Amino acid sequence: MHRSMQKCSAIVVLMLLTACTRAEKLELERLKLPAGFHISVFAHSSEPRMLTFSPGGVLLASDITENKILAFPDPRHTGHADALVVAEGLRRPHGLAFHNGKLYVAELHEVQRFDWDEASLKATNGKVVTKLPDATFHATRTILFHKGKMYVSAGSSCNVCVEKDPRQAAVMRFNDDGTGQEIFARGVRNTVGMTVSPKTDTIWGTDNGRDMLGDDIPPDKINNLGSGGDFGWPACYGNRIPDPAGLGGGAERCKNTIPPKVEIQAHSAPLGLAFYEGNMFPAEYRGDLFVALHGSWNRSVPTGYKIIRVRMDDKGEPRGVEDFITGWLKPGETKRGVRMGRPVGIVFAADGSMYISDDEGGVIYRVAWQK
Repeated sequence: MHRSMQKCSAIVVLMLLTACTRAEKLELERLKLPAGFHISVFAHSSEPRMLTFSPGGVLLASDITENKILAFPDPRHTGHADALVVAEGLRRPHGLAFHNGKLYVAELHEVQRFDWDEASLKATNGKVVTKLPDATFHATRTILFHKGKMYVSAGSSCNVCVEKDPRQAAVMRFNDDGTGQEIFARGVRNTVGMTVSPKTDTIWGTDNGRDMLGDDIPPDKINNLGSGGDFGWPACYGNRIPDPAGLGGGAERCKNTIPPKVEIQAHSAPLGLAFYEGNMFPAEYRGDLFVALHGSWNRSVPTGYKIIRVRMDDKGEPRGVEDFITGWLKPGETKRGVRMGRPVGIVFAADGSMYISDDEGGVIYRVAWQK
């Protein structure tokens, strides 16, 4: 078969798989939460990914399919919002962050800074502040501001390889105007989510391990990026275990890499994460970390497709992991591609409620606790 025909056939298969998965009816009663918690659909979007709140408290989401940033105002607090276009004509926008009254958007190939108008919910006068590695194997770019610095993550350009561009499989650090680029953390294969711990005052990030080593290795990870450094990929995975590919320095390099704080079932695909600092949930949840597991593709029995809770101690160290929301994948389901949705981003509102994006279900959920 000619290469162009093969490519077209692959696209058709992908479209059919997408259609099949989206055909799975959204049934909220399938989603299981601890007693007292309630989940509802807050808004609809084609493929919502990362979430943030504007300075005025309006929820924003990046939409990769529509190449737009959307706002979801709910001034009457009805619990349901329609989408307004904030910015469009972007290229795979993903990470969102507000800093000094400006909206920053991390696209596939660059970071743009926009003027922000809270009254009209519009982002205008976009200016490119820095270019990013333009590779599509891991095409999401995430952005975070911490202590006046801008952090941007970019995943690897391959499953397992030695990167030619040191900005791949790394977290970069910049001044807030995009100058002063440096590699803050390397050896992180695909850090899609980043957040700041209220206890350690450091950046924590998810990390997706490599594929094609079987159902149960390597573990996905949650890292405390701390003051930066080397987290091992592709030389090793998990807690300093040398990768059989023998790339990137091998076992000798692994000895000096930074181990993960939490290991998660292989191929769970942890993406967004956020620490709970609100007052709506019971006090026992305060300070805990919530992580969205997008779900597996490289596994004979699917895993992930849920929100987990990482219990944290008084010093901000993990002390256990448990399920918080399950049900996007039917219990006992073994067929890949049969699921109700795939959670991506997590953010908490000023009132303490949780918002979750679902890029396969095409919705944003709101989770609240009621006495």
